[in-house]
Formats: sequence, structure tokens, C-alpha cells
Amino acid sequence: MRGMIHVVTGAVALAFGLPGACISSEDAFVDGRLERLCTESIPLCAVRASCTVDEGSYVSSAFPGGQRWLVRSEVDGERARVRLKLTGLGWPGTELVLQAYTPDCAGLDALRLTGDEVARALGDDDVLEHELELGPRGDHLVEIFSDMSAGFLVTIDVR
Repeated sequence: MRGMIHVVTGAVALAFGLPGACISSEDAFVDGRLERLCTESIPLCAVRASCTVDEGSYVSSAFPGGQRWLVRSEVDGERARVRLKLTGLGWPGTELVLQAYTPDCAGLDALRLTGDEVARALGDDDVLEHELELGPRGDHLVEIFSDMSAGFLVTIDVR
């Protein structure tokens, strides 16, 4: 009877994702956030953002091409910590651009990587983390673009 209790306890732990259960690197990366489907059309900086991304959400998409999101800051001088995880790399590409605009769309902070810089920035775990200055509080356009062929996950935290 005692052995039976351990089997049931182990099954319960697996069913509820308790310690000892397997967690994928993608699940660990999103850390319980909800996926945004990004099917909206939000006018911002003379273009359209596909959704609002915040601390409780993540985006799943693919390169080549780009994505545009709305990110809100409540206080002047906050930064957006953008984390990108590749979920499948077909071709490494030659560039990756990540940029955030001020609410008036006049200023921006950007990261531009070319050639081998892309692979070095991603590292062995295929995760890139970069902070962008947001400037004054308000609604900010955040864009990402790459010519690589890969799936990706993105999280954005404002602090």
C-alpha cells in the first residue's frame, strides 16, 4: 500500500507541473505569461501595431519579416527589457533590428546587429536580452525585424 501512495503522488506532481516534471525551455522562457495573438490594428507612429505587450504576456511569431507592438510606460525614463528566444532556426540571417519609439514618435532607441553579431548576441541558449530607453511616459511603438528564418518568442518588461 505504501508504494501505491508514492505512485499516485508522482502522477499528481506530473499532472500539475510540480517539481520533478519536465518543463520545456520555451515554457520556462515565457514563465506563465499569456500568449498575445496580435491580430489587432492599433494606429501608432503612422503605422499599425498588432497588439499591446505587457509583463503578463508574450508573443510567438516567426522571421523573416517584422512585428510591431504597443508598449505602455507609466513613468518618464523607463526602459523596456526585451527578451527574444529563437524556437527553431532555419537560416541565421544577416541582420536583426530592435527599436522603441518615444510617444511622440520623434525619438527612438535601437539595437542593430549585423553578420556574426546576431549569433554572438543570441548565445548558446538562443536568447537575446536587450534594454531600450523609452523616454517620456506614454504609448511606445516597439519594432523587431530580421531576415533570418526562425520562429521566436518575445517578452517585454517595462521598468
